[in-house]
This record gives sequence, C-alpha cells and structure tokens, in this order.
Amino acid sequence: MRRPVVLVLTALLGAQLALALAVAFTRSDHTAFDAKEPLLAFQPAKVDQIAIDDDEGKKVELRKQDGKWVIPSSLGFPADQAKVESFLNKLAALKKGWPVAETTAAAERFKVTEKTHDRRVVLSSGGSKVGELLIGTSPSYRQVHVRAGDAAGIYTVELSAYDVGSGADTWMDRGLLDTPRDKIASITLGDVTVDGKDGKFTLAGLTKDEKALPDKVDALASAIAHPLFDTVVGKGKDALAQADSPDVQAMVKRTDGSAITYRYKKAAAGGGYLFASSAQDYLFRVADTEAAPIVQAKRTALIEAPKPASEAKPDQPPDTKPNAASEAPKNDTDPSKGPGG
Repeated sequence: MRRPVVLVLTALLGAQLALALAVAFTRSDHTAFDAKEPLLAFQPAKVDQIAIDDDEGKKVELRKQDGKWVIPSSLGFPADQAKVESFLNKLAALKKGWPVAETTAAAERFKVTEKTHDRRVVLSSGGSKVGELLIGTSPSYRQVHVRAGDAAGIYTVELSAYDVGSGADTWMDRGLLDTPRDKIASITLGDVTVDGKDGKFTLAGLTKDEKALPDKVDALASAIAHPLFDTVVGKGKDALAQADSPDVQAMVKRTDGSAITYRYKKAAAGGGYLFASSAQDYLFRVADTEAAPIVQAKRTALIEAPKPASEAKPDQPPDTKPNAASEAPKNDTDPSKGPGG
C-alpha cells in the first residue's frame, strides 16, 4: 500500500526540482542581460530633425529652427513644442528588455522591417542620423513591438502609434490662435455682442424681458477664444485674399486695447470654410462641424424663448356660452289651448 504513495511523492519531488532548475536558469539569463540599457542612445536636446513615415506612404518632417520646432511641409507652421519635446523624451526613456525575437522572419511577422512597418522614426542632429526606430504590431493596449535601426533584437515597449503621428496635422500647434479668456474684453459677431470680464461672459443689450442662456453664451465665447482649424492651406497676402468678403466675421477686443478679426468664407471646393486670423499670415481650412458654433451664431439662440401669452387672463373667468335650450325664445301660449283660448 505504501508503494503508490512513495511513487507519488517521488514524482512531486522531481517536478519541484525541475521547476527550481528552470527558474534558476531563466533568472541567470535575465540577470546577465542589462535591462537598463537604452533602446536608442541619443540626447533629446541635440536632435534638430525628426522624420516619421508609415508603410502607406504618409510622412512628416519636423525641423528645429531658431530653437523652435516647425513643420516645413505646412509652410513652416509651428509644431506643438511641448508635444515634440515630450515625444523625444519618451523615446530616450525606452529601455531594452528581454528581446521577444531576433530573426528576420520574426521582424517581418512583427512588422518592424524597412519595407513593412507601422511607423518609422529617424532622428537627426546636424545632418547626421542619431537614432532610428521601427514600430510594428501591438501585442496589447499601449504596447508595440519595436526594433532599433539595424539591430536584430525586437522588443515590446510602452508606446502607441497615436503618439507617433505620420501626418503634419497631428503635430500642429493647435493653441497658436488662442486668446486667454481673461484677456477678452468683448466679442462682436453678427447681431451678437458678448462682454467679457475676468474670464466670464455676458450677453450685451438685454431688454428687461430677455434672459440670456449662460451656458450657450459661454460656449460661444470659448469657441472664439480657441478657434479650431483642420489644416494650413496657404500663407501670405495672396493666400489670405481668398478669405476676402467673408461670409462671417468676428472681432475680439482684448483687455490691452488690441483687436483680432476672424474671417470665415465658405470654401468653393473641398467643403468646410477658409479661415483667417488678423494675427497670423496663415490661411486655414476648418470643417463645417467645427466652424458651426461661430458661423451659425445668432442672438436668438443665446436668449430664452419668450413664453407664449395665455389665451385667457388669470383673473377672467372662463367664457361660458348658453346652451341651445336657454337660447330658444319663450312661448307664452299654452299648447293645450287653441287659438284665442
């Protein structure tokens, strides 16, 4: 009876020893590998050019000029400085972990080859390449397979393709046209005038019977303070002339006495509106939906609708009409009596 028990215990002991050996062997291999080694060895502050492309032919270049990042393909429009610097710091912080694969076949499978990749990032300084990263498939949320330049190792790192946009529009400084809310003294747009003070806004010209809708007034002020645009379509005098004779024009008076004019003109082709700001020499295009809060602004939409007048005054009793019986003329003649009876 004891023999089966001994056999079971012996098997369990053997399994434990095998597991211990496997863990020890794996731990030894990992310890020998420097997990703190940077995936890309470069200094973010020295990078002055970033080129990003995908395997569908889309690409963008960011270039540092006079200490500021710009987008040459968008007529030198300013890039989002904080976003670019954060991106470079994120790349510099990537570390080599344990490689998931190192073969050519694996590189093709994980889409980290020169020909097939979700994104490719090339960093340069003074005209020389200082780093290259091929970004491929995503094994899980906000993780991607990557390969550095000509290296064979393929790693999994915390990164997202969303962080590595291959289009110029994804890197534009969307706040370039902003006016701080507390710097706005008034907004004039069609039949709408909004007064601003300390970042709060009120509808001007209200009569004693009108009541403004504060949320809608504030939404309009926010749309003016942070005008949206999709892309840059031109620069300079000739380009800005396309927005002459605008369909809609808004003026923002600032607390320092200066003024900014925004002009919106329905685009003849391509949909949306052409949009120009007197503070910039760029011509923008903005989609209908994004321009709607401004181009469709009406004073009537910013005040409460008047209540319908009551059909009857509160102190007046309801009108009661006599019924047909009471309306009938009285007959004083007794029907039982004949004529003259």
